[in-house]
Amino acid sequence: MGLAVVRSERARYVDGDDSGEAALYGSEGLYDAGAFDTGVQFRLAAGIRLRSGLRTQVEVGLPRAFDWRGNTNYRNAGEHQPSEATLDAWQLALAAFYDFRGWQLGWGQAARPYLGAGAGVGGYRLSGYSQRFPDPDDPAGYLRRGPEGEIPFTGVPSGKGRRFVWTLTAGIGVALRDTVHLDLSYRYTRMGAIETDVGDVTIVRYRADGSRREIMVPINETTVDHRNQTLVMDLRLEL
Repeated sequence: MGLAVVRSERARYVDGDDSGEAALYGSEGLYDAGAFDTGVQFRLAAGIRLRSGLRTQVEVGLPRAFDWRGNTNYRNAGEHQPSEATLDAWQLALAAFYDFRGWQLGWGQAARPYLGAGAGVGGYRLSGYSQRFPDPDDPAGYLRRGPEGEIPFTGVPSGKGRRFVWTLTAGIGVALRDTVHLDLSYRYTRMGAIETDVGDVTIVRYRADGSRREIMVPINETTVDHRNQTLVMDLRLEL
């Protein structure tokens, strides 16, 4: 069991597959650039040692919420176009590790470096996805604020699903006792595509007289390629 500090790489939300509806961005030059925030995820695993250097395990990354913070680049909407969403994610993977010959530490304990790889499935639910436009190029134009300073925004459909994930790991295991090991490792994980559903985008704008205008437009899915880098600390008990 252990803890993982998960840091997502920067990525872009772009148009996904064409389902016959309108495209949210409609151009390769338009997108929502950002990243999911860094967070801590709890891990559980159970496995077996196949021979002296090789071991395998089934591991679970328990559900954890990560916040998306980005910035869109629609034309005439200003440089500051913040976006936000919440991603609830978990993963289940089968991983294999090879422990190399190590060395003795000063207090009589052994340390062994190892390499590993794994693959499995990850589940996600994306919600609360919105894009706001506080500083348009023309403050009196179609992205004007409401009568009490309300900021126009676009609400993007939520999304959920499962996808194939794979990992690469490099670490070192320190024997605290004969059967108790502290593992410290770096892990690169390809989480796959996080997609929003095909559905209605909610466009909220304000007329010149201050009245609120809300338009629902069906759009295709949007997608982001999710990758992260993780620092992991595990306590491993070998029976």
